[in-house]
Amino acid sequence: MLCNGSKPRSGSALEGKNKEFFKKTEKEFYFPKKIEVITVPEMFYLTVSGHGAPAGTAFQEAIASLYPIAYAISMSYKREDVVIPQFYRFVVPPLEGLWTSRTAPKANEPLRKEELIWKVMIRMPEFVTEEIVEWAKKDTASKKKQDFSQVKYEKITDGLCIQAMHKGSFDDEAETFTLMEEFAAAEGYELIHKEFHHREIYLSDFRKTAPEKLKTVLRQYAQIKTKEKEGQ
Repeated sequence: MLCNGSKPRSGSALEGKNKEFFKKTEKEFYFPKKIEVITVPEMFYLTVSGHGAPAGTAFQEAIASLYPIAYAISMSYKREDVVIPQFYRFVVPPLEGLWTSRTAPKANEPLRKEELIWKVMIRMPEFVTEEIVEWAKKDTASKKKQDFSQVKYEKITDGLCIQAMHKGSFDDEAETFTLMEEFAAAEGYELIHKEFHHREIYLSDFRKTAPEKLKTVLRQYAQIKTKEKEGQ
């Protein structure tokens, strides 16, 4: 529950707790050193859903909607009129995205980016609830005179996955996906399509980083291959 009231005194457990930065405390989810199998638990996110090319207006506006809400929550400790239960200071994590397409991409053909379906998101600490997100949306909207109704609070569990670090342009991701598929088959897994095809975690700011220097975690859903399918 979001509360109004005085802040804890300096030196309290809240003030003294170190900043939580997911990339440092949970490196297994953000820095795969090689293609690997991983089980990802339930996590909490601010999300915006949409469709169309990443260079399009809808995608850019979705990203622009997420960050003000994330920062409103992250920086709430500076406000005297807001107390979030169990709050600890944290650095806003990197942008992430779930991706699929209206039609299956065809081999040796350019990806039809206008047919992409996506859900962009920023992970939140476990103390963040839907009530807190709604407060942040309302508070930020009143200050910026913008509509943040498209921002949602969601709990998402990726579960069993194959993940890898992709270095370079987004347009070259197919090469890494091929290696991930080969790895999965060799290790007794098969890749599956859920609501989305895969997750991307953007360790680089793609607005400021040269394509060849981008670092992106790619994560695909997987399941153990059954003996029946292994025999086929």
